[in-house]
Amino acid sequence: MKRIAILCIIVSMLLTGCSKYPFSSLLQPRPQQQQQLTRADLHREAAILKKVVAKNPANASAQYTYGRILLALDKPRQALPHLKKASALTRNNIDYLLWLGVAYGESGKLSEEQVSYSKVLQRDPKHIRALVYLGNSYLKSKKFQPSLNCYQRTLAIQPDNDQALYNRAIIYKQLHRKTEARQAFKLYLQSHPSGTLAIKAVDHLNHLDDFSYRNHHLGHRIVTLPAMSSALSSADLTRSDRANLDTIGSVVVNMKSGPLDIIVYRKNAGNLARGRAISIKRYLEDRFPPLAVNGRIRISWFNVPEKPTFSGHRATIEDSTVFFLSQIPVKSTKLKNRGKKKR
Repeated sequence: MKRIAILCIIVSMLLTGCSKYPFSSLLQPRPQQQQQLTRADLHREAAILKKVVAKNPANASAQYTYGRILLALDKPRQALPHLKKASALTRNNIDYLLWLGVAYGESGKLSEEQVSYSKVLQRDPKHIRALVYLGNSYLKSKKFQPSLNCYQRTLAIQPDNDQALYNRAIIYKQLHRKTEARQAFKLYLQSHPSGTLAIKAVDHLNHLDDFSYRNHHLGHRIVTLPAMSSALSSADLTRSDRANLDTIGSVVVNMKSGPLDIIVYRKNAGNLARGRAISIKRYLEDRFPPLAVNGRIRISWFNVPEKPTFSGHRATIEDSTVFFLSQIPVKSTKLKNRGKKKR
């Protein structure tokens, strides 16, 4: 029994939120924590617990711990009977019900998964993880409105919850509620401005013809930033512009890559586009002196709109600034005449 108690503590520390889950591309994986024990350690403990539960099947703690370890070993179908048993032995234990739902979901039993999370919420209506997991399960089942309800309830309790913010935006887009989708993606980016999902959120926004955020390809990195400001008649940089450029410069200055291309588009305002391009170049070279050496920065400007393509959708952006960093080392980079001005 002492060993079981110790294992429970270890598993609780190890596996909180570490279960994998076969979400579709619409869904964000559940949060994961770094696993401290090796798979060999987990296999060893699983072998011990297998004997414990065989000898004493009424030991709910052992059944639960064994089930959690099997989930960590990507064996949800084997975990199910043990988590079922643990839940049946202690009907009011919320953790057991929650992880029974996880095992159902990872076994492809979405209806049963949803029942388990609903039982958790009957006992604790503000249980964040159960609300999010239930919303994710509904979303995978394409039950968009029930899923949306779960995320709205989550955000009423925890306004910055990343999964709820992101998946809510996805649902609005799926339902063709474009105005709400744009706003929801921007709310996600305000709370979570970097990372893989931020990149995807910007792609969705751009596909919805909203260019208030852009992804910039800087060598092997993609940097997500608010769009550069759109001053009507001035090439001066705003505080927001300078913050963006500080981020760009701090990324680029230590990278052994080719030149940083800065391309400014301004419909029917070529001189203004040129002035902004020069202002951007000067600011970066002043703030990051290594960028002033060996032609590290190249600028181009156009008096026409930018016309990028996002997921097959052709867009038109009358005022935009694009940053691109080649991965080719500067010394081997040759400037080519691409029919536009450079400095």
